[in-house]
Amino acid sequence: MTQIDSVDYTASWTQICNRALGRLGSDTITDLTDGTKNAEYCGRFLPEAIEYVLGQWDFKFARKRLRLALNTERPAFGWNYQYNYPMDCIRLIKVYGGHSQKPEESEYVPYEVENGKILCDADELQIIYISRPDNPNLLPQSVRKAISTHLAYLLSTPLTSNEQLIGLIAAESQTVIEIAKKEDAQMNYDPNAKGNDFHAEARN
Repeated sequence: MTQIDSVDYTASWTQICNRALGRLGSDTITDLTDGTKNAEYCGRFLPEAIEYVLGQWDFKFARKRLRLALNTERPAFGWNYQYNYPMDCIRLIKVYGGHSQKPEESEYVPYEVENGKILCDADELQIIYISRPDNPNLLPQSVRKAISTHLAYLLSTPLTSNEQLIGLIAAESQTVIEIAKKEDAQMNYDPNAKGNDFHAEARN
């Protein structure tokens, strides 16, 4: 087991890598630290594949909710307060002012993400975001397939010179991502969620 980009890559991550390598007709790996060229490439591109796929949709299984602690240091100008951006955050979904148990859309606050901080004028902040997974066994099967297929696409350039295969895998990657998004939408109901329409408010 090895730590790469703060994600715990167990044998299950290795299996996802091997599915990607198999799609390319490349040699499989025993784990991400076996010293082979393929293991090195997988360790390099797997985090990118995970973040790309999970960043494409408001996947409910990957959501986290946090009430953030206010930083004692304030922004130099422009905003009144700042909070630390979560280390495992792939993408912010909703940002609320206050600490109500069931925040409404009216509690959305303008904000900016800057240098690892969330800047805003709210002195209390709670967020919903897509988090980086640490257990692949908790991923839906469709998402695991989407990650392995996108990983195959990322690996295709360094591991193969077959332009036709690269194009086929690129198209397949987009198809399986759409399938994963559709399955997630069918499995969950959130009247306030709009999938790709992530909340973003410009500051007046």
